Amino acid sequence: MLLDKKVRPVLRRFRRPSAALGTVLLIPALAACSSSSTGDAGATAPAQSAGVTAAAGLSSVSFSGDVGKSLSATWHTTVASPTSTSVTTLVKGTGSTVADGDTVSTYLWIGDGTTKKVAYSDYTNGTPESIPNNGSLSALFTKLLTGSTYGSRVVAVTTPSDLLGSSSGDPQLGIGANDSLVVVADIVKKATVSPTPSDSAVHTASPSKLPKVILQKGKPAGLDWTGIAKPSLTTPVQRVILKNGTGPAVKAIDTLTVNYLGETYQAKSPFDESYTKTPLTSALSGLIPGWRIGLTGVKVGSRVLLEIPPAYGYGAQGSGSAIPGNATLFFVIDVLKAK
Repeated sequence: MLLDKKVRPVLRRFRRPSAALGTVLLIPALAACSSSSTGDAGATAPAQSAGVTAAAGLSSVSFSGDVGKSLSATWHTTVASPTSTSVTTLVKGTGSTVADGDTVSTYLWIGDGTTKKVAYSDYTNGTPESIPNNGSLSALFTKLLTGSTYGSRVVAVTTPSDLLGSSSGDPQLGIGANDSLVVVADIVKKATVSPTPSDSAVHTASPSKLPKVILQKGKPAGLDWTGIAKPSLTTPVQRVILKNGTGPAVKAIDTLTVNYLGETYQAKSPFDESYTKTPLTSALSGLIPGWRIGLTGVKVGSRVLLEIPPAYGYGAQGSGSAIPGNATLFFVIDVLKAK
């Protein structure tokens, strides 16, 4: 539950290199959305975003399903690799136009036009992405969102380089370096966002202000909330070092191996933990922002307790039934390795 990609499953892959992106909350389609949309991608599109050329090669695949409810693809042939990204609006929504700075609740679908396989689908995961229309993601998302209206289904034919910012593809998604890609964005509604914390730094907290760790057979098994006040949503990341390690300090570029346990405020049980399973190994850059803020500078061998505001966790949407929207998160983390 702590990996950023499990909450916003693929957005982190699509951030601009210079930029600082698993829920089950299903956001229904707007009443203004088209009903029973079926679009042959080779047909003339109902509308297009201003300044964007119609997507070539889309006669190779057609789509069915209601915007914001479902999407199925039928591949007719492979899709030729485009020389540049092109975008078409298959279904024109009647909502307002997406504005600069909006966070957009979007069901994202990625198909590999070379292998004719689905690389990723928010419909399979059961939840939309919250996509920021602020230039922080690759230029493809600006093309998909700019000029579009809420309730629309917009499709792009693109390349791994334009989508991922890398010409090497993405083995985890099954995308080869030279594959053609078809990206569909069902632009459902303007998403709510979490309050902005007072700053983006980590703060040393008094142990009395954070919950105590409950141990079973020497391992963290839960958190004791006795006497702990409900945190403000604008409180920045708080940290207590429960045990100081003697290893090197964690750097933002490191890959970490950790054990962890996470709970929301006054939860009766953890929403996720690794102490009874296998330690997590992940690049720190791939974890939720609160981990990146709270673990940078911590020495290997340390045990820390973090309080993470929703803006640096799972946001206004939350994650599944165990993490509600705008939930402050608490993690006990053992930093085992860093490289």
